[in-house]
Amino acid sequence: MSPSTRSIILYSLLIMLLSSYNSNAQTTPPKPQSFIFPIKKDAKTNQYYTTIQIGSKATTLDVVIDLGGKFLYFYSGDYSNATSSYRPIPCGTRKCRTVVDTDGCVVFCNTSPGPAPGCTNNTCADYALNPFTGTQGYNGLGEDALRVRSTRGSRRYYTVNNFPFQYSDPVLKDELASSTSGVIGLGRSKISLPAQLSSAFKIRRKFGLCVPSSGGGNGNMIVGETTYYKISNKSLISTTTPLLRNHGSKYNNGRLGNLTVEYFIGVRSIKVGSKTLSLNKTMLSIDESNDGSGGTSIQTVRPYTTLQRPLYRALVKEFVKAARAKNITRVKSVAPFGACFDSKSVIVSSKTGPQVPTIDFVMQKKSVYWRFYGSNSMVRVASKDVICLAFVEGEINIAGPTTSIEVGGYQMENYLLEFDLASSKFGFSSSLLLHDTTCSKFLS
Repeated sequence: MSPSTRSIILYSLLIMLLSSYNSNAQTTPPKPQSFIFPIKKDAKTNQYYTTIQIGSKATTLDVVIDLGGKFLYFYSGDYSNATSSYRPIPCGTRKCRTVVDTDGCVVFCNTSPGPAPGCTNNTCADYALNPFTGTQGYNGLGEDALRVRSTRGSRRYYTVNNFPFQYSDPVLKDELASSTSGVIGLGRSKISLPAQLSSAFKIRRKFGLCVPSSGGGNGNMIVGETTYYKISNKSLISTTTPLLRNHGSKYNNGRLGNLTVEYFIGVRSIKVGSKTLSLNKTMLSIDESNDGSGGTSIQTVRPYTTLQRPLYRALVKEFVKAARAKNITRVKSVAPFGACFDSKSVIVSSKTGPQVPTIDFVMQKKSVYWRFYGSNSMVRVASKDVICLAFVEGEINIAGPTTSIEVGGYQMENYLLEFDLASSKFGFSSSLLLHDTTCSKFLS
């Protein structure tokens, strides 16, 4: 073989190797840093929900977002009739011990014509909770493929092949938004959505929410790095405070230990305008030595922020006093709100809604506070001439520990919220309305 022929052959082999390398490089997707999900608000129920794709046929489902929920559960004929890739998690296996805190097991499930999602023998099991009715369902856990969309570039799709969830009893759909099939948990459990995506793709244990208002289009949820929360290349997450854990009793309460997976923050005081309320500070702390009562949690399943009676009465009293000083006229209250006003006596700001006294939840020091303007503190009721303070008195949990303050969805709307589990910090922006934008416009 002549030298020239040998050179041609070697050159051809090199071209083939390079072509093969480039082809593989093009077909191997880049490592994702984060994933994006839409957030929508149901106008009738005030529930916030997202859309997922699950199963061998990538069945599309809407599921209510529960910030303090343990895992995904749903009931859907569209899914059960289409999927061929559902796999129950067997009792006593390492995976079962990993995903649940107890040795829960469904030993026998009688179904016809045979095993099906939600009804298989010797299956690892756990309780699912409907956060609106308090109904609990004990069913088997299974796995299937979850399709998720990356935030990178063209926002390509990735698949989590073994995503754990519960195919639940249909009774757990009671009082959920009509378009939804179940609930997806974002809490501090091993099988919540953030935990599973972090484990599957080795991304940071972190997620962000931008909750939309009614009729305002979609917001978004980002799981992973939230560096997209910027305007003009500057981060909008301007304030951080420690994320707290509630280590109270996991048992003997109506919520089956969900307190231990919920997210708590350390609210130390509350201000209305420049006035700090006189409060029972004991209620603001978590009673770690007893059952985990007290403290402040963040809850997407509460439409409005709830405060236990002593705290709520103090807030209403001072707010009414401060409103009177602004010549805002109080009118008869409309349930469930404890303070309502004549809207004609309230000036409406072009940016932050009704010009009413601000409400601050003050954290670890006076300079760290979450401020609510009129857009998040006032809500218009059925009568066009009445607006009410969008904070309500919380119910006492007679079956177990009662959280003193639960920050509800209405107060989260049009703020950027960041839950950094890796550093145990909760970050939040000022109202996006101050930046001439909203959650429906941000990252749209």
